[in-house]
Order: sequence, then structure tokens, then C-alpha cells
Amino acid sequence: MATKGYFIITDISGYTEYLTESELEHAHATLQNLFDVQLEHIKFPLKISGFRGDAIFMYTPELCFVNPQSFIETLENLYIVFSDTLRQMTFNTTCQCRACKNMSKLDLKMCIHYGEYLVQKLGDREELLGADVIVPHRMLKNHVIDQTGIKSYALFSEAAANALELYRLCDPLTPHKETYEHIGEVNMLVHNLRSAWERVQDRQRFIVDPKTAWIAIEIDVPYPPSLIWDLVTTPALEAPLLGLEYVKRIDDLGGRTGPESRFHCAHSSGDFFNKVVDWKPFDYFTVHQNVGGIEYYRTISLQYDGTKTKLGVYVSKPEQEAPEGFREFLEMAARQGYERIPSAIQSQIEEGKIDFVRDEPLTSQNHSNERVT
Repeated sequence: MATKGYFIITDISGYTEYLTESELEHAHATLQNLFDVQLEHIKFPLKISGFRGDAIFMYTPELCFVNPQSFIETLENLYIVFSDTLRQMTFNTTCQCRACKNMSKLDLKMCIHYGEYLVQKLGDREELLGADVIVPHRMLKNHVIDQTGIKSYALFSEAAANALELYRLCDPLTPHKETYEHIGEVNMLVHNLRSAWERVQDRQRFIVDPKTAWIAIEIDVPYPPSLIWDLVTTPALEAPLLGLEYVKRIDDLGGRTGPESRFHCAHSSGDFFNKVVDWKPFDYFTVHQNVGGIEYYRTISLQYDGTKTKLGVYVSKPEQEAPEGFREFLEMAARQGYERIPSAIQSQIEEGKIDFVRDEPLTSQNHSNERVT
């Protein structure tokens, strides 16, 4: 049966020019590092289908992402680690060869499409089949930089943008279109990835220290961080875990959840008011919480060892004097709620709401470097 999903290609901009105008040995080492750092961070729910020289072709069934925001932030995280690696390499080198002097000219772009595909088994390999599989490869040939001036971009086809409700998650977006042989005109939207990297540089880090936390809860969950993240950051999914009657966003920021987002949570024991103060997707987030005038910070962190995730819930001591039994109640409610996460994820998998296949380690050495068309 055909499956619906997203197709993603990451491509190193300036690859050909850099390779042909630089000393091969140093140029190869630079490109290999930038290639490998992407592979290191491509994990579930992204699946690598193949390589095309300097590009990596990935896909994911649509049911792998419960929250479209997580899809966008997964792509942005890939760009962020690429840019951070390139910046460190540029800063740390003292070599004056052309390869080392020109590495800062490299960049990363992405093309994303949404549609149907079939998976065909060829020995121990899988091939994707379908007309929609071709589209993101054609999208690599475009005039985005010439027409928009945006060099670091994620280029979404209209089909992908609509499926993700992209207008709600990324602002601003730049309209773009190209015409391709056998495909026709493809309407697209350009998301500036550089803005995501700059946003991370300006982020104020705030984490409740587990060593000094007033409450510290740690639970091993046999699933990757992406599944847990969606569960604990999507109000409709988190509310049943914690026994909340409802969770309502009350800020006027619109768009994504992130720093300064505010929520009103109703519980049988009272009302909770949360404000996000730090947000690092799939790693941790911190909220300032007000419960009946008692204020404190709560960090939820996710640390993955390749087979299981350590979910940490860390609460700071309130500045106000807490009522008797408040700490015990808070700890009990949090522990009981978050201990339900493994069974909640398993239920979603069994009900077909999540398409989950455990990761297999991937490197550029154990994948054939072939042209994907």
C-alpha cells in the first residue's frame, strides 16, 4: 500500500565550486566532517534513503510526527549543528590553504515535499517509488538565492507547506515557484534557516540543576526523545497524562510554542499558569509555574543513550514558603503522570497513531554513495 509522508533533501551549497577550487585532501576532510555531523543527528523519525554526492535524501511517514512543529524544529536542528560545526572548524583552523580559507563559503539548503510513496525491497536495501519522490530532487535546481537573496533555506513545496500548516509555524515565509519538465509548475515557500540559527545564539539558557532541585524525578523510557517530546509538549496529549481537565494557551504570540508562550492548566486541585522560559527541542524545556501564588521553575530534560531516554523532571524550590504537603503533592502528581509515558506511547503505536521503527546506526561509510533519482 502507498504511504503518505515527507521527503527531505539536505544539500551542501557551494560544494562543487569548493571542491574544484581547493586542495583535495583538506577539502575532502572539511566536507566529510560536515556530512558526518548531519548523519550523526539524523535519527528517528527521519530515515535515510540514499546519497546524491553532497546531498542526503531522507523521508518520514507522516504518522511519525504527532506535532508539525517538531518536524520544522528537526530540520532546523540539522541546520544548527551544521552551522555550529562549520563555525568551529573555521575558527579553529590556522591553515592558509584555499580549502581552509574558503570553507566559510559553504552552507546548507533543504528541499521538502509531501506525497505518496511505496517502499520496494531490493535485497537488503529499500528503494522509494512514486512520482512524488522525484519532486524534491527537481526542487534542488532552483533560483531561490538569485530571486530572494536567502542563502540558507528550507524550500517547502506547497503540498508540504499545507500538510504542515507552515504559515502557522514559520514567519516570515517567502513565496517562490519553479517550472520543471514532466512535473510542471511547483509553488513553494522559502523558510530562512539562518534566522533559526540566530535565534538559538540569542537564546537565554535556563535549566533547573538536578543536583540542587527541590524535586528530582528520573524515569527511563524505552523510546527516542522525539516521541516523548511530542507527548510532553502537545497539550492535548500531556493533559491526560497529568490528569489535567484542560490546557489552554493564553498568550497572543501565535505560531509555535517557545519562549514566552503561556498556558493555563486546570486541575481538580486548582489552576496552574505556565510560561516557557527556555526551549531546546528534543533536549529540554523550562517553564515558570505559578500554582496559587507559589512560583517555581520546572525543567523537563531528555537524555538518549541509543536505546532508552532518561526523562528528568526537575523543580526549583519556590521563593515563597510552600504550604505543608505541597512538595509531596507536586512530586506525587508529576511522578504518576510521567510514569504513564511508556504505556501512552505504546498505545499510540498499537493504535496506528504513530509509525515507529527503532533506529539503526548510520554512517557515510555503511551507506552506498549513489545517485538518487
